[in-house]
Order: sequence, then C-alpha cells, then structure tokens
Amino acid sequence: MEAHLAQCPACRAEVARQRDALYGLAQALPAADPPPGTWERIEARRAPGAGPATPSVGRPPWWGLGLAAGVALLLAGGVASGWLFSPARTAQTDVQRWTAQGAAQRPLISRSGAAVGTLLVRPDGQALLVLGRPAPGGQVYQAWGRRASGPRAGVPVSLGLTAGATLRVTWTGYDSVGVSLEPAGGSPAPTRPLGRADVRG
Repeated sequence: MEAHLAQCPACRAEVARQRDALYGLAQALPAADPPPGTWERIEARRAPGAGPATPSVGRPPWWGLGLAAGVALLLAGGVASGWLFSPARTAQTDVQRWTAQGAAQRPLISRSGAAVGTLLVRPDGQALLVLGRPAPGGQVYQAWGRRASGPRAGVPVSLGLTAGATLRVTWTGYDSVGVSLEPAGGSPAPTRPLGRADVRG
C-alpha cells in the first residue's frame, strides 16, 4: 500500500482527506473533566516506590492520551484492513455528510436512461459526484458542466477529475453536471459519457 501511495497522487489526497476527517472527530468532541478522584485512583495503582504521579505541564489530560491512542489504532487498523479507505465506505460517508448538510440528491442518468451514480447538489454552488466504484485502472472520471443557454450553450466545460469514487465540483454557472470515463490525465472533451443530472430546479 505504501508503494502504491508513493506513486498515486489521487490516493495520497484521499488518505490525507480521510485522516483529516478522522482526527477532526476527536477535535470535535466537547471538553469534559474526568470524574472526581480519577487522578488519585490512577496514582494509587502505580507500583510502590514509583514516586508521585503528577501531570506534566503542557501535556493533554489522561483521557486525551487515551483518545489519541484509540484514534491512532483505529486509523492503523482501518488502513491495514482496507475498511477505512474502501471506496464504498468513503462514498457512503460522503453521502451521509452531504445529505446532513442539506444537499439534494439527483441521479446521474445515462443516454439509455440508466442511473450510473448520484449527484449531491448544495445551494452554495458545490456538488458531489458519487459513482459506484473507482475508475478502472489507468482511467479517471471527469466531471463536466454545461449551460442550457447563451453563447456556449451545450459545450462541456471540465470541472475536475478523479480516479476515486467521488468528486467534489463547483456547479455555479452551469445548468447540468455530467461525468465521463477518460484516460489518465483527462480529455479536452468527453469521450465516454456516463451520465448527467440537472443542477437547477
């Protein structure tokens, strides 16, 4: 896995994003004092002759150390098992978070009428493309914005690309957002369109 991460910018970015989210959970916890007498009980359990147990200045309280250790173990275990960074889990977590933030879900519909994924649209101009799986090896998903009217109506404009299963884009100024499958590095125009969804209305 480390060898792959050294060669794959998309996966390194995903790991960094997931690590930030995981540690953000610990930072979001409200401050809480340990129950009365906790430090005395810890001190009483120390081996005889070990000297008084006094907290070090500048170090986090005992529960902070335990929480940090727990988070580190969860992160290590999640990476080792593939659970934490699995595409399905990442996509599910993203959908839950965006839905909680008030995003509207719109299916990405192919030309044949099949749903190929979901577009989560927020009123702040952000959208999240959610596909069922990462792009096949050596390829990427590329997002496109289209205007329904004006001098460049119908002309696809690249909004970004990813080798993963999700992609955040800015939809402001466009009437629809679509996704295509492209060679690594993307394309100047869609070569294999997968689906599209309206972002207005």
